[in-house]
Amino acid sequence: MRLRVRHPNGASTLDSVTPEQTIATLKEIIATEIGVPWQQIEVAGGYPPRKYTNDADTLKVAGIRNGDALNVKVTDAPAQPAPSTSLNQSQQQQQPPQQRTLQQPTESLGSADVGEAVETSGGYLALRTVPDDNSCLFRALGYVLSRDTSMSQELRSVIAATIQEDPVVYSDATLGQSREQYIDWIRKNSSWGGAIEISIFSKHFDIEIDSIDVQTGRIDRFGEGSYSERVLIIYSGIHYDALALAPMADAPADFDQTRFPVDDDHNSLLEAAKKLAGILRQKRKFTDVANFTLKCNQCLQGLVGEKDAREHATATGHTHFVEY
Repeated sequence: MRLRVRHPNGASTLDSVTPEQTIATLKEIIATEIGVPWQQIEVAGGYPPRKYTNDADTLKVAGIRNGDALNVKVTDAPAQPAPSTSLNQSQQQQQPPQQRTLQQPTESLGSADVGEAVETSGGYLALRTVPDDNSCLFRALGYVLSRDTSMSQELRSVIAATIQEDPVVYSDATLGQSREQYIDWIRKNSSWGGAIEISIFSKHFDIEIDSIDVQTGRIDRFGEGSYSERVLIIYSGIHYDALALAPMADAPADFDQTRFPVDDDHNSLLEAAKKLAGILRQKRKFTDVANFTLKCNQCLQGLVGEKDAREHATATGHTHFVEY
């Protein structure tokens, strides 16, 4: 596991902790790093943020996941014996010395860039932009699912395997072309994804995926009512980006939270997402996919809208389009 910890002395990254270690051990590690007694450490995380009060809980039981960002507060609690004195032998064996070091982060997880942000409960919902390279959906979903924008090919393989295994749901009619052609096409880095792929990812990863449309403010909720967690992406008409919760508007992406319980504070995250889409809409950061004009840079044919572009790509294999 890798955890990002924000504390009064700054920010640090805790590498190689295990889900079986306890909250007490986590506090002791942080206390050593910032030079205060472990009893003065309060650790909070999740959304909405909550304190982890049971020192005997393992990180797994507490719901702390790989990649989570935690906030640390120092209190005025009186000094007590260090928690390690009460740990049994099996717990001590789960804490090798090399796993008890905090390191300063050397790079952001993934390659998402900081963008617009709006304040909401527990922090700021922030836009994390990914490269505009026909793999934007896969990069955005890689970021919100695993904090990794480089797993596009792995995600494309998930789509290909799912379609291959279910010819009834993913028929030629549903895909708009033969299943074999679609599978070959989606494996290519130059091919973009959409609603079919998002629906597959929702089922594959057992998570609700909410896509917010910048132009209309509409939220398409894939897997709604079926899962306990959600992730958020935003769609500008021809491009997908990721949304994340940050502790501050200008916080680095290292401290992003990207997975949220679906029963959050009266859907405050979704309201924040709609507000963020409104800000982008006012700045005209969207493309009218039904009416925008394109040119294929490979054969110079003029096209109108996303539908024409998809049909042209399917018929010719061309994928390099420019808006004009």
